[in-house]
Formats: sequence, structure tokens, C-alpha cells
Amino acid sequence: MKRDAIDRLVEDQLRDWEEVRLRTMSLRDVKVKDVTVDGVPWRAQFNPARVVSTGAKVDKASIAARPCFLCRDNRPQCQHVHQWGNYEILVNPFPIFPGHLTIASCRHEPQSVNGHVGDMLRLACELEGYTVFYNGPQCGASAPDHLHFQAVPSEYMPLDRRYPFKRHYFIDSQERVGEALSELLDSLSAYGDEPMVNIALRAVDSSTIEAVVVPRRAHRPQCYDTVKVSPGAVDVFGTLITVSEADFDAVDSSLAASVFNDVAFVSHELSVNVGIMSAPEIQYELHGSFESDAEGAEFRPLSSDSYFTLKDVTIGVDFHWQRKENQSFLGKLKLKKSGDLTLALNIVPVEDYLTSVISSEMSADASLELLKAHAVISRSWVLAQICHKASASGHVDMLDTPEERVKWYDHDDHVDFDVCADDHCQRYQGITRASRAKVRSAILSTWGEVLMYGDELCDARFSKCCGGAFEEFQYCWEPRRHDYLVAARDAVDGAPLPDLTVEANAREWILGRPDAFCADVDDSILAQVLNNYDRETVNFYRWTVDYDVDELSAIVRERSGIDFGEIRDLVPLARGTSGRIYRLKIVGSKRTMIVGKELEIRKWLSRSHLYSSAFVVERTLHGFRLHGAGWGHGVGLCQIGAAVMGERGFNYRQILSHYFKDAEIRSIY
Repeated sequence: MKRDAIDRLVEDQLRDWEEVRLRTMSLRDVKVKDVTVDGVPWRAQFNPARVVSTGAKVDKASIAARPCFLCRDNRPQCQHVHQWGNYEILVNPFPIFPGHLTIASCRHEPQSVNGHVGDMLRLACELEGYTVFYNGPQCGASAPDHLHFQAVPSEYMPLDRRYPFKRHYFIDSQERVGEALSELLDSLSAYGDEPMVNIALRAVDSSTIEAVVVPRRAHRPQCYDTVKVSPGAVDVFGTLITVSEADFDAVDSSLAASVFNDVAFVSHELSVNVGIMSAPEIQYELHGSFESDAEGAEFRPLSSDSYFTLKDVTIGVDFHWQRKENQSFLGKLKLKKSGDLTLALNIVPVEDYLTSVISSEMSADASLELLKAHAVISRSWVLAQICHKASASGHVDMLDTPEERVKWYDHDDHVDFDVCADDHCQRYQGITRASRAKVRSAILSTWGEVLMYGDELCDARFSKCCGGAFEEFQYCWEPRRHDYLVAARDAVDGAPLPDLTVEANAREWILGRPDAFCADVDDSILAQVLNNYDRETVNFYRWTVDYDVDELSAIVRERSGIDFGEIRDLVPLARGTSGRIYRLKIVGSKRTMIVGKELEIRKWLSRSHLYSSAFVVERTLHGFRLHGAGWGHGVGLCQIGAAVMGERGFNYRQILSHYFKDAEIRSIY
């Protein structure tokens, strides 16, 4: 049913039913106000005509004592009908928004979503520009004895938004959303009973459906006897309806929070403290409304659209793409002295942080399944860092003797904040790269989902390109093995992975080009996956670097601070499961020394960063040629490989299962 046909149905109905026309006209002057619920923007509406729903008695005796107002024989003769299969599309006589529709079953049967998910999906596809919603019999339905849906123009009920309570978000093909909804509703049903839910869905385009399910714990809040708020789908999707001016005046952020605490499953999202930059003086601009503390060192936004901008933020520190740019951020700005420098910190809800991270780490044009996988990984990682810091236990991460230097870089390097904003942790570049709908969909679809191994939150890692084989955690960071980060090929053909800790095997592997998801990627996939500055690196899977002796000797001296004299040899002493070297002997005319682990090796052998430590050494006439594999540490998810999996039709759960052995996806808020 095209939008103009729906509009004609509404116009004809308003022409022939004066009461409904007047109620619809009154919506122009209806009182509304904005509140926040745990920091999430919400709206309240004063609509006295809705007392028929808000005040409806839905106990069995009351329902039995009144005629069903949705049955055809009991409806006014002036009410127009548009027949749609086994349903009748009607203009709602007590509208909340202009164009409000009721879609009633032709048969008098109980309100139940079981067996009718397909009807909702088809309605969402048929009603152009409309969002279709469902109120369970104990979740806002004023006619629990008669199956019906409702629908409003989508602009009045945006679904891709934040919610202060538990909800399930889906965006995919009609078939896949239908399967996901049916599976979810089955899991929410107790012994086959009707689940307590509100559901809303709309067609994003001809092939994509967006759906949200809000599980309910109660029909009405404890305050119902004093403030008559009876939440249905409209209320839980953004607009609380009140039917008296006194109730409208009573609704504030505190009351709204208590309402949802009573009727929904409230989730408390964590915040993360991100170190953005340090400088002798921080230049910043505040946009919108902020309040500051007495010292003027912390600035808290007073509205959801307020943000701040930091000038000359360095990104890609010590990498070949290092540069400065201005970046803007949501959340709090905190300025903190640290010696002669000032730190700029951003305190932001985890999900806002993630929206930027997956855009900053990947192109926002990546496949939706890849972005979902990355959202789960990044959420798991940052929450693991917060938990680790909360239970801070010191460890030694460096061996420094005249014969050997072993160092790794991890979250414990940070004292004044949880994580930094650059590649040392996860790229976080604020709202500069977080504005695309697909990224928001990935966050909403996986909200609160993390990787767990038993009762342990996974320390989920990722790198650009594994080079065909997964590295294990202990060869890059502290000597601790994680059973979900184990050696395997980046393929599903079942071919065994050679033992790449053996030098001869590693040499054959790196000099060859074994089949893998991350091998032979075409430019169109890379363009989807990588930001512009990442595409400045051309070769990912296999690469070579040439040095003459003088050049390499100078680089090692500059980067290590040690004068080896003329470099005479590079000797791998120990490799990890992907062939990455974690102990390398550097032989010079003045000094010989062992260096590790993988990132320290990469730092010493390049003025930026060597792509990876999975390399073999070839002596040339004038120096050295390094033949290498992959980009980054190779632990956990391979971003290039995962991108290929997404393009080949693997969903995010399958992608995560491939890279994190036996880990489970669980929702923790």
C-alpha cells in the first residue's frame, strides 16, 4: 500500500468522521516536553483522548462485560476499512500521531504474536513509510481479546536510537529478521505462553527490515494509581503518553526512569575514560550546552547533541600514516595535568565509544556482518580492560639486560585513563568517523553482546591481516595462554597448519602464498574495509622490504637507542604459531643483542612500524631483504579475512566463531 493510498484512506476517514478529525487536528497543539532517562533523550506527550487506552480495564471480567470495539459489528458505520488479507486496516479513532492506523484481524481471536510474525513483516513491507508495532496483551494492548497491530508514520517512531533498557535490535533481509524474531520470541516464551513484549518494525528499503523487540517485566508501573502512565509500544519506543495535565507535569527524568525500571529490564551501560591527547596546552571548542566544575577542568554536556572539538590530535603515532587532525567527541571533556603536559580525556558511554571505534578501525562502508563482529570484539576488549584495571594486578612486562631486551605494549601502560585513542589500544576518533547508518545498526544489533569463555570475559584482539595463520596471545604479550586464541589457518577447508615455530616450516610458509581468507583480496573489498590512510599500505598478505647495510644500521641505532655498529646479521631465535618472531638476535660489528617481543622487533627495524614480525631474512649484495607475511600481531580477528568472510555470506556469529575458538556470545546489559 503506497504512502499516497494510505494518506487518501486517512483523509477520507477524517472527512466522514468528525470526532476523529477534531482529535487529529488537536495533535497540532498537543503538549510535549523532553526528558532524559539515564541520559537517554525521551519525550512526553499530553493526550487526553488516549484515556480510553491508558485507563482501559483489561482484566478478564471487564473484557467479558464489554463488546469488542475491534469487531466489525461493533464498529461505527462511518469507520472506513481497507481490506488486507485476513486483516482490516482502520484509522485509529484516538490517534497519538497523525496517520495512526489500527490493523485488526477479521476474526475475533486473542492478541498473540505467536504465529503472526510473518503478518507483521509483510505489513511493514506493504505500508510504505510506516512503522508497524505490536502491544502484547499485558504490554499496552487495550483490546487483548482481539488480535491487532498498529502503525504510524516512521518519522514519529525512529527505531535506530538509544534505549535505557534491554531491547533486541535486528536489521537484515525479511527472511533473516523473521527467523531471528521467531527464535527470540520462542526464547522469551514460558512453556509456549505469549511472551511479554512490545515489537516494532519497518522496511528500510525493498530488501531490508529493521526490527526492535522490548521484553517486558510488568504491564503497568507502581506509580499507575497516582500518575496514569500505561506503557505500550509508543511509550517504549520514545514517547511517554499521559492523559491528564497533572500527570504530564509530573513526568520528569526521575519518574520516567522509575516507570521503565518497573515495566522493562533496565540495563546500566558502563562508561569508558579515553585518553585522547596530551600537550603543553590543549586547544578545544565546546559546541552546545555544557556545565563545568569549579576548577574548569571537567565539562559535562547538558544535551545529547552537545559535543567538543580538540585541535591537532595526532593519529597513527609512530606509524607510516601519522598525522594531525581536528576531532570532535560526545560525552564529557576532562583536562588533567600530568607533569608539564595537560591530558585531554573523554568520558563517554561504552556504546558511543564503540560507534566511533568500528568506524575508525574500519571503513564505515564495510559489510554489516563484519561491523557487527567488530562491535562485539571491541566491546569485549574495552570491557576487559576496564575490569582488569578495576582489579589491577601489577606485572613485569620488560626484560632489559646487556644481552637481551624484551618488551610488550598493553593496556597497563595507561595510568590516568582506561584506554588511549590510537592503535596502541583501539582507534577512537570521535564523531568524526561515526555518522553512518550502517555503523549505528551494527552497534544496535549487538548492544551489550560480548565474547565469553566460560565465566571469563574474552580479551578479544584483532589486527589488520594475520598472513594466513593465527598467532597466540603469549607470543605477543604477557606469557599467558588463552584457550580461545589458538593457532589455526585463516580458512575453513580443514587443511592442517604447519608448525610455524619451526624455522624451516616458517620459511616455506612465508615465501609461499597459501590459500586463506585474507589472501588475494580484491580492491573493492579493501575499499569497504579500510580507511583512506590504511590503503596507503598496498601489500597486506605478503610483502618485502629492502635495506642496505648503512640504512638498516642507522634505523636500528635510532629506534633502539643502541649503537650496534654495522648490522651484520638478523637471526630469528623463536617464532610463534603464525611464524611471527618474538626473539630476534641482531648481530652488529660493535654489539650483539636479542630483542623481543613482536612489536618491539617491528619498532627497531623500521622508522615507522614494520608490517609484522613474520618475516624471513635474505642477505643481498648490499644489505638485507625481509620477506614478510601479514600486517599487525595476528592474534584474534583478522580484519581483512573477516571482511572476505562477510562478503562470502558468513554472519557475524560465524565470523567470531572462526577467530575465537569455543568462545560464546552473551549479552551482559
